[in-house]
Amino acid sequence: MKMIKPMEPILSSKVVNEEEYIHQIKWDGIRGLTYIDNDIIRLYTKKGHERTEFYPELKELNTLMQTRSAILDGELIILNDEMRPSFNLSLYRERVRTKSKISYYAIKYPVKYILFDILYIDGKDLRDYPLEERISILNKTVKKSRNITITDSFDNGEQLLELMKQKNYEGIVSKNRYSKYIEGKKHNDWFKTKIFKKMLALVCGIKFNNKTVKSLLLGIYSGDSIIYIGNANGSLTQKDMYLLMENINVIRSYESPFIDVIKEKDIVFLKPVITCWVSFLEWTNNNTLRQPHIIGFSKEKPTKANGKEYTYHG
Repeated sequence: MKMIKPMEPILSSKVVNEEEYIHQIKWDGIRGLTYIDNDIIRLYTKKGHERTEFYPELKELNTLMQTRSAILDGELIILNDEMRPSFNLSLYRERVRTKSKISYYAIKYPVKYILFDILYIDGKDLRDYPLEERISILNKTVKKSRNITITDSFDNGEQLLELMKQKNYEGIVSKNRYSKYIEGKKHNDWFKTKIFKKMLALVCGIKFNNKTVKSLLLGIYSGDSIIYIGNANGSLTQKDMYLLMENINVIRSYESPFIDVIKEKDIVFLKPVITCWVSFLEWTNNNTLRQPHIIGFSKEKPTKANGKEYTYHG
């Protein structure tokens, strides 16, 4: 079967709530296309890397399929202790490269495969079929199990997004119910709306790359101590950077303001007197922010950088 590049949703700051759209949970995991030919299963990531042997859980598909051959599209997810999909745990599994460790990781971080599309069935190309018809075929083709299932579709995107905010999920994907399956992002049919968080943070240092500002080191107060929450760059204007560099000698600190040990090089530490707003998706297992992005400097007092979180979507 011919290798296929997955269709990818386009980031949207608002939910596409037109009547011809359905809405699905955005599962926070690793994209995986599965090629099934009789009893042979091959799994490929979004970038086309074969990972079949590293996800033995997918062998169960042989007992669930109602057809001899197919190409399925879905997401490999791992649930954390709170039963939420965790991208960081998914990365732990995806980074396994030693076959002798597969059994250990399959037990410690078991994968669930969430299907949402079918592209081929018994040699028939379904990519020009409307999405709704493909979903119907998918539901008739694959039996659901505890670890392999099919995502649900909803008519009201705004309600689904609010529910995802309450559950602390990543967001939703809105799809034209009549859309064909088009590789990549050269389409106007699938959109993703992510749920971001933001918080007030302290600017506690600057990381340089050849005398150019690469990122800012961020922290928040935990009691009387400042804890490190990650490096970020983002929407800082040239004026912002000019003011920062113009005052660097005044606010420079020759000791780290963090209670944590920071091992990065080419850093100038700063006194915790400047605050900024930073957006992020979630906390990592290392207690830093995932995908932090600086929105802009703030006039809020440093003492207000206490870790309080706010949500918004974009």
